[in-house]
Amino acid sequence: MLILAMSLSGSLVFLAIVLCAVLGKRVISPGWVYSMLRLDLLFFCLPFPKYNSGYKYGLLRILGIRQQWDMKDIVTANFIGIEESGRIHISFQTYIVVIWAVWVCGMLLAAVRNLQKYREVKLLKENPRVSQSDYLAVFDRVKKEVGVSRGVTLLLASDAETVCTIGVFRKYVIVPESGLTEEEIYFSLKHELIHVKRADVAWRYLGMFAVLLHWFNPLAYLYFYAMSLYCEQSCDAILVRNIDRAARKRYGNLIINMAQDDGLDKRKYRTYLSGSKKMIKWRLIDMMESRKRNRIERIVSLALGMIILFGGSLSVCAYENPQVIRGAENVFFETLSDEQGTVKFHVGEIQYSEGEILDFTKFVGDDGSRHDLPDVENDNIERAGCIHAYVSGYVGVHHKNSDGSCKTDYYYADRCSKCGRLEMKGYSHTVTSTKCTH
Repeated sequence: MLILAMSLSGSLVFLAIVLCAVLGKRVISPGWVYSMLRLDLLFFCLPFPKYNSGYKYGLLRILGIRQQWDMKDIVTANFIGIEESGRIHISFQTYIVVIWAVWVCGMLLAAVRNLQKYREVKLLKENPRVSQSDYLAVFDRVKKEVGVSRGVTLLLASDAETVCTIGVFRKYVIVPESGLTEEEIYFSLKHELIHVKRADVAWRYLGMFAVLLHWFNPLAYLYFYAMSLYCEQSCDAILVRNIDRAARKRYGNLIINMAQDDGLDKRKYRTYLSGSKKMIKWRLIDMMESRKRNRIERIVSLALGMIILFGGSLSVCAYENPQVIRGAENVFFETLSDEQGTVKFHVGEIQYSEGEILDFTKFVGDDGSRHDLPDVENDNIERAGCIHAYVSGYVGVHHKNSDGSCKTDYYYADRCSKCGRLEMKGYSHTVTSTKCTH
């Protein structure tokens, strides 16, 4: 099942990132972890396993591993037979249908639950705009420092004691009407505008989408928590990069005060500057120890990132697509209802006259390679299970006549480089000889 393969790939990459973050804390920065977690969304959200065929068999060829096909009973597999007339035959096992139904129901329930939270956040956009000159002056100064030029609106929220950011395409920063000093306003706005510049709200929604897809996977929820944590830690690291230790302590006190305020009943939504006690503790420790990584540490981090992504790409190869048998009118199949449930395939044969004896058949590739074609009836089941990779060429059908002459009919064809299956394209030419020398 595709969604399970995506969940496996994303989870393995996530565990590898966390392992590196824990063991290499002194070398790896929160920004690296946050960037890797965002890349992990590709494995959680995109159906890479569905398109793994070429990548998988390319790796096998590089490693010198020959793929073996052994499908003894095609009835136990999931396959789709597509006829040229347009009719489709689909065979899915019952448990696959049940898994899909459970997954869809769970995803719909999770979507309804998050929809209510989205509506509450959307209502905040109706709050009035800030008119206080002290807020606007600091806001304009911080925008220049961070590099945010436009597209951000500053709103007031009477029921909020802290600052937060909402909006994906049009951003809004929401601040309290009073209660913050000028330095606290500066730190708060700079923190939020860093989020705006990095589009962290959009990444947060993508993380929620990953949880929605993989609601059955406990690691998906842990992934979302880790992504939120390292999002804040990396933002703090950028903010305190050029300030002294005393200013860092004042910024840490601001985080603690806002975390305490966030426990009030009047809080309707959780802000970026707040969080759980453990999250706040980790953020404060990391913020006080934050430093710029040297060149060697950056190279090590880059190498680790490449290794993790490569390992994640290998995990997508564990998925096998439902087998597709195309041209079911020319290569049709029927199930014999015997005790063993055997499935036999019958293929159309190349026709020739009674005076001719079919001696052998060869496939000649465009690159000059030659292959003897095996008996179709002996390996047709294995061919049905192959995810084909075709190469172009000709099929040469040799006919030996009773008078000693022979001819070879050539047909345009594509041949699977893995299982040897042929796709006949049409007649090409004939080569005759008065005396057979083959």
